[in-house]
Amino acid sequence: MASTAELMREIHRLRRFARDLKEQMDRAPLQLKAQQAKVARQEEAANSNLEAIKRLKVTIHDKEVTLKTTHNQIAKHQKQLNEAGAKKEYDALQTEIAGARVKCSELEEESLVAMGESEERAAKAPELEKAAKASKEAFVQYEKESSARMATLKHQLDETQAKVKEVEANVPKNVRSVFDRIVKGKGADAFAPVVDHGCGACRTEIIAQQYNELLMGAFVVCKSCGRILYLPEQAATGNDEAE
Repeated sequence: MASTAELMREIHRLRRFARDLKEQMDRAPLQLKAQQAKVARQEEAANSNLEAIKRLKVTIHDKEVTLKTTHNQIAKHQKQLNEAGAKKEYDALQTEIAGARVKCSELEEESLVAMGESEERAAKAPELEKAAKASKEAFVQYEKESSARMATLKHQLDETQAKVKEVEANVPKNVRSVFDRIVKGKGADAFAPVVDHGCGACRTEIIAQQYNELLMGAFVVCKSCGRILYLPEQAATGNDEAE
């Protein structure tokens, strides 16, 4: 039958394992959410690019219409120019024509820029759509694997928690109240191995009497941090062999 000190070592191992399993389960929804966010970003990039192409096409069309209208105005003013009878009217028409030509030049330049951007975005569209599709497929696979992993973790946690109850049932009655109080307050951190004759948690050196009690398999609590102490398995085994 295991000594009390050995029992504490096993309980600490089980409780830490249970805590690790619980932490992995708690992280799973966050990791899944991060994967969903990645899919959303990829889809948003692809959709935004398509929307930008649509807007550019509308812009190009509008500029072409405006450009055609402006060219018609120039032709109209030039006809009126030939029929102008007064210098004032002639000069005014010349000014109108000059302004319209500047406007045409600007519209042509803006149209070229818009067409260039539209072509660039159109070239990127297949790549963005492919990335969005791949990201979505990866998420479906990740979600499937995550569900299976969660089931495994849940099963392991249930088994470990059941084992904790089974092992803790062996805690001696004379120390049970102290054990329960410490574990209730500190959980899996209620225990600490002895390292170099000191508490492995707070590093406070333990007295010779406490160390001897541990060698005898007794229940020992660190007087500094209040954790339940136990000897590492190697130290305990070494002592047994020495005996």
